[in-house]
Amino acid sequence: MISVFPAHAPADAPFVQEFSAFLKSGFDGQLFTADAAISASEDLISAAERGLAADVLVLVISPSSSPPKWPRDRWEPILMDQALEQNTRVAVFLLEECQFPQLLRRKVKFFDATASRLAALRLLKRWLWSIQLETGHVTAQSPELEPIYRAIADRPGTFTASGEYASRFVAEAAGEFEVVAWVPSHHRTLAQIAGELGAQLKLTLDSPLEESCAQLKLALAPRRCLVVFDAPQIPVDSLIASGRTSYLFTSEPVRVHAEPVTMASARLLVSERRYPEAYDALYQLFNAGLEPENCARELIWICEHWGRIDEANGLRAHISDSPLQQMRLF
Repeated sequence: MISVFPAHAPADAPFVQEFSAFLKSGFDGQLFTADAAISASEDLISAAERGLAADVLVLVISPSSSPPKWPRDRWEPILMDQALEQNTRVAVFLLEECQFPQLLRRKVKFFDATASRLAALRLLKRWLWSIQLETGHVTAQSPELEPIYRAIADRPGTFTASGEYASRFVAEAAGEFEVVAWVPSHHRTLAQIAGELGAQLKLTLDSPLEESCAQLKLALAPRRCLVVFDAPQIPVDSLIASGRTSYLFTSEPVRVHAEPVTMASARLLVSERRYPEAYDALYQLFNAGLEPENCARELIWICEHWGRIDEANGLRAHISDSPLQQMRLF
C-alpha cells in the first residue's frame, strides 16, 4: 500500500478533501492530508520537501499555493534529486491556471485539471494504481463511456452496458481496479457463475452453494475489484456485496462458455475443489442416466464432506455391491 502526500495551500483544503474522498473510494493507498497543507512558516516548495517522506508527492498548484518565485536551484534539487534519492514519485496537479515553471510539465508526472477536475482525478487515480500494481500503464478515457465511469469507476456501484461498451470500458479502466473478473454467465447456473468468479479470485469454494456465495461476498466487500457478469439469465444478487467492489452487467453475451458437462469435466471440478459446480454437474449427469454409479460415488463424497449424511446414504442405493460383497452372499 503506497502513501500519498498532497502538498497544498490551506485555501485549497476543500478540494483536497474532495481529492481524498475520491481516492479513498477507489484506491487502496494511504493518504497523508492532515499535515499536507502549507504552514505559515513555509511555502509550497518547503511543504513538498516534507512530502518526500511519502511514496508519492502530489503538488496541488493553484494561485493560492504557487509561490511568487520558483528559483530553479531551490525546487529542482528537491523535486528531482532528493525525490530520486528517496524513491519518491512526484506529480503536479494543476488545479487552476497560475505561474509555475513550465519545465515541470516535462520533469514530473503532470495532471492538468483546469478543464476537468474529475477527468484529472481519474487519471491520477489510475496512475497511482499503476504504481501500486507495478503495471506502468495508464490509458486515456473515451468520452462516450462517461456514464460508466461515473457509475462504477468513480465509486462502487452497479451498471448495465452493451457488450461493446463493457469491453471497451474494461480495456480502458482495468488499471483503476485491484482485480477485474470477467465472468461468462450466459446459459450458466448460479453454481457455475460463482465457481468461475471464485476461480478468477483464486478462492477455494468447497462449501455448499449458499455458503460459497457468502464467502465470495465477504472477499469482495473490502476490495476494490470490478466484476463483469456477462449476460446472466438468472439473478446473481447473492454474489453482489455491499462494499468497495463495482459490478458491470452486459446486456448481451460477449464471451460464451459452451463446454459440455461430462464425467471428466465433473471430476476435474472435484479435483479443483469447486464442489458446488461439481455437485450440480454430477446431478445433471446422474438424472440423465449417464454413468449413474460413478456419479453417485462422487456425490456421496461431496455430501459427506458437507455433512449431508442422509443424502449420501440415499445415493448409496445406486451403487452395486463390490465383487467381494457379492461372493459373501453365497
